[in-house]
Amino acid sequence: MHTKLVGASALAITLAVAGAALYPRAHSQAADAAATHATKVALVPVVLGTQERYFTGVGELEAARQVLVAAETGGRVTQIRFESGQSVAAGAVLVQLNDAQEQAALLRQRAQLKNAESSLARTAQMVREKAATQEQLDSALAARDAALGDVRQTEALIAQKTIRAPFAGQLGIRKVHAGQYLNAADTVASLIDTKSLLVNFALDEQSSAKLAPGQAVQVLVDAYPDEVFTAKINAVDPLIARSRMVQVQAALTHPRSALRPGMYANVRVARVAGRQLTVPETAVTYNAYGDTVFVAQQEGKQPLTVKRVAVKLGERAGGRVAILDGLREGQRVVASGQLKLADGMAVQAVANTLDEAKRAVPKAGS
Repeated sequence: MHTKLVGASALAITLAVAGAALYPRAHSQAADAAATHATKVALVPVVLGTQERYFTGVGELEAARQVLVAAETGGRVTQIRFESGQSVAAGAVLVQLNDAQEQAALLRQRAQLKNAESSLARTAQMVREKAATQEQLDSALAARDAALGDVRQTEALIAQKTIRAPFAGQLGIRKVHAGQYLNAADTVASLIDTKSLLVNFALDEQSSAKLAPGQAVQVLVDAYPDEVFTAKINAVDPLIARSRMVQVQAALTHPRSALRPGMYANVRVARVAGRQLTVPETAVTYNAYGDTVFVAQQEGKQPLTVKRVAVKLGERAGGRVAILDGLREGQRVVASGQLKLADGMAVQAVANTLDEAKRAVPKAGS
């Protein structure tokens, strides 16, 4: 009987030792199995940094100088010295109207002026010699002034027959032909100064109160989606419309010649930046019940799991969104693959995801 008890005890001890030896291996295998079945996700940290913030508005580009070049007086076109779309200098002759009659009149009037000036000089000499009266001198002076007025009037009319560019810029489509008769105010072409562009846009009255002349703005146009143009505010309209919007005008600095007046523009005005928590916009799940993110968590040697957390969002900029409530700095959130996750599900971080995320996010205070 004693021998049987000793044998049973030895067997029990042997089984216990074997079980103790096998437990870590079994536990490790279970952990490996859990890791194998864990959903692979990309994790990024919640960072505290400076988030760019903007006032935004929609506007339109306008040339600082743009006119319809037109005839000041009527006449037949004898010369056209420009082509459609041509760039011209200030004062360049665009169209010459027939001025033969005025040129002939000018020759006659200049001769009359010369004669009147000679008569005035003789009369003045005679007055000094007491051979003529002051009344005769006044008449000679009036005749000279009248002749001079006729000359200047004809010269002005001849100048009107020469249509010039009032400033340097780019001409539009030509609207005149050689031999055509132009009436006063008939358009020759449009002229735009493409080197001085303005952008007119509107902001709500609350936002406009924080603007001032000289403040920089960013201008984006659909024609060049990958470029950001800079401008400076030169005027804020003091009148607030019934729509509670305020008109703002900014001048583009060194605009590209390809920009055209009339283009629609999205305008961003930088606000005072503040430090706040941010995550990539892709980390947020939007639904009717509120905005949420999946936060990665791990206790001890337990598998890495995710927890759905409700968050309150702030402004968006540069692919990131501010978190006003729900997260704290340093937590890791799922940046992609949320649709296949559920609360408490085991996950596995994709290799190097965290390092890549750190390089992708702005540094705190930057």
